[in-house]
Amino acid sequence: MEKIDTRREKILSSLKTNNVLSITTLADILKVSTMTIRRDLEFLAGQGMVQFYHGGAVINPQFLEKDTSPNNYYLQQQTMLHREEKTLIAKKATELLLLQETIMLDSGTSIYYLAKELPDNHSLTVISWSLNVIEELIRKPQNKILVQGGIYHQETQMFENTQGLDTIKNSRASRVFISAGGFHINLGITTPFHYEVETKRAAIKYSMTSVLLIDSSKFGKVCSAHMTDIGDFRTIITDSGISPEYEDHIRSAGLELIIA
Repeated sequence: MEKIDTRREKILSSLKTNNVLSITTLADILKVSTMTIRRDLEFLAGQGMVQFYHGGAVINPQFLEKDTSPNNYYLQQQTMLHREEKTLIAKKATELLLLQETIMLDSGTSIYYLAKELPDNHSLTVISWSLNVIEELIRKPQNKILVQGGIYHQETQMFENTQGLDTIKNSRASRVFISAGGFHINLGITTPFHYEVETKRAAIKYSMTSVLLIDSSKFGKVCSAHMTDIGDFRTIITDSGISPEYEDHIRSAGLELIIA
């Protein structure tokens, strides 16, 4: 059976091409029931990506504008992609946590899912610079939150501190969880936006252990901004879609590889 996120990507692609399609037509295109299409459209409508019209749907013009912007990175869309894999990765990441410790949580959708999965019986001190992560942490009042503020970037919901990353540099964490947009054997670990790099590197520098959360679709991909190389991490957590080539590469580098 086709994965949910892949099917929803195809729905969005079909709507972008045809502007408006009926539920019946979409069901025929994707070879699924009209009930399945209706559930997918309800989800996409809740994310602000589509609008319902008389038994069919159209792409939301505001979503289309953001999706075709120069950044080409719309957080709601990225949150939807590979959701099942990211949830499994997040659950595996929580198994590393002590009941009480200080951690840093990066921006990125994989880290957002980790924030959602943090156990209620843990009492953590969490340093973060991501609005959607902070919003999830607020739902868990047993945790103490330190926020690295700065310039807010809508496309990633990240705060970039141009004044020196004071909160991060004056703190120490036992563990940092980092996300990435790409992982290439020869070109290293990359991210879509250059403004993310300094914060990610600082978080790695001021933490005892660095953990990379990355779904398997990112392996072999290269983004424009080089963040770091594999040697800066002790642990990489990914899903079962990782290729043997990248599995061997990570293990041969002496890293702990956890497959969710």
